Amino acid sequence: MIGLLYSAIRNVDVHNFQRFQKEEIEAIERMTTGKSVNRASDDIASMGYLSKLKAEALGSNQAIQNSNDAFSFAEVGESALADCEEALQHMKEVAIQSMDGANNGQDVNALIKEFNHCKEVIKKVIEQTEFAGTKIFNDKSKWFQTNWNPTEITTFEPVNLSLSQFESNQMMSDGSISDPKRHMDYSSLTNDVAAIDSFTLKGNFEETTISVANNQSAYEIANEINLNTSTTSVKANAFTYAKLDNLWDIGHVHFTLHGEASAEISAQITDNTNLETLEFAINNQSHMTGISAELADNQSAIILYNDKGYNIGIEDFGDYDSFPQSIRISGLEPDGLTTTVATSLTFGMDSGIVGGHVMLKSQNDFSIVSNEGEALFNGAEKQSISYNLESATIDSYDNASNTLDIIEGALNNILDKRSQFGNVMQRLKHNANSLQNSLALLEQTRSTKEDTDFAAEMVKKFRSRYMTRANKSVISVTNKMSKTAFQLL
Repeated sequence: MIGLLYSAIRNVDVHNFQRFQKEEIEAIERMTTGKSVNRASDDIASMGYLSKLKAEALGSNQAIQNSNDAFSFAEVGESALADCEEALQHMKEVAIQSMDGANNGQDVNALIKEFNHCKEVIKKVIEQTEFAGTKIFNDKSKWFQTNWNPTEITTFEPVNLSLSQFESNQMMSDGSISDPKRHMDYSSLTNDVAAIDSFTLKGNFEETTISVANNQSAYEIANEINLNTSTTSVKANAFTYAKLDNLWDIGHVHFTLHGEASAEISAQITDNTNLETLEFAINNQSHMTGISAELADNQSAIILYNDKGYNIGIEDFGDYDSFPQSIRISGLEPDGLTTTVATSLTFGMDSGIVGGHVMLKSQNDFSIVSNEGEALFNGAEKQSISYNLESATIDSYDNASNTLDIIEGALNNILDKRSQFGNVMQRLKHNANSLQNSLALLEQTRSTKEDTDFAAEMVKKFRSRYMTRANKSVISVTNKMSKTAFQLL
């Protein structure tokens, strides 16, 4: 009976010894690995949850790296476009310099070389800018996985650039508005423009009808077009050229000059092949009329110019001293040199008017469908003419002027592309910050669930070790008691 009792006590002690030893080993394992769950058997539910958190953390880390790569891609592209913008600004400066009348042939050739060098710089930047071996400026979209969720990506739209894409589309009015008309009564004169000259302008976004009123000036028509620029993307400016020459006789000429406002013009002519005094009299009133005068054809002719497109009108041309007196008035092409139509202002038909030219410009193709009138556009439908930077030159005043329009369009294009990169870079910056914050909270959650509570495990370890030693002592005492009992028996 005593043997059975000692045997039962010994079995209980051995069981406790094994249990406490196991607890100590588990505590040591958790402290060694730093994890509270080391295998599925430790906590089946937590194991699956922690696996998902780990996968999301790894995905977020990679998404942050991808966001940084995408940011660098955009940064390289934006920096390259900044170089293009700087080159275009210098080309604009050179083009304006080439339009200075003080330049000689050698100066112009030097400016052309500098202009072409800038074109080569832009061309190389566009063709050679790369990121990680990939061309940035081509016709392919780029995308980056910038979130752990595979459905959320950052896409770069194609930034396909070339010199030929930097262009200006233009159209010039070619109707009878710039032909001179004469009459005995200035108030009865018109520039041929009437309501039937209204036209439909088909721009990049939508089309709109530009209404035209009777005797409306090129200035007013251009303003009407510009009111619809947001719809058509087409802008307009106007200007007027006229030419006075072939003065019949010397004497004291006088007339009323109509432009932005009206002014009386009077000049004493001592040589009808030298109109210098008339030029001076006209320029003396330019602050009123907006019309400037410049001698031409060896001082025997005067070119009149209004840079806003107002009608240029002459009323009651005559001579105080002699009779009769006459002068020829001509309309000029947009180049300010070529005559369209000429007519003479004489006694009985001593008033005349010349309308302006309307220049339409856009970075995109556009067209015009005219109504019945032909004062503005000669033809039922006209298509804009495209001029691009690749073929642009500054070898003449007119070419340099067209080139300035192309450069202006190119600068707008570059600024638009830079803003695209800038918007994406902003989004990427916010995205990376958001991912960093989310990752920090995610790691905190995972740490709370997964990391070992060292204080608790240390308590378990010491408790288990103490209990193990206590059990050893009990087992030792039990063994001695058992031997003593057997000896007594």
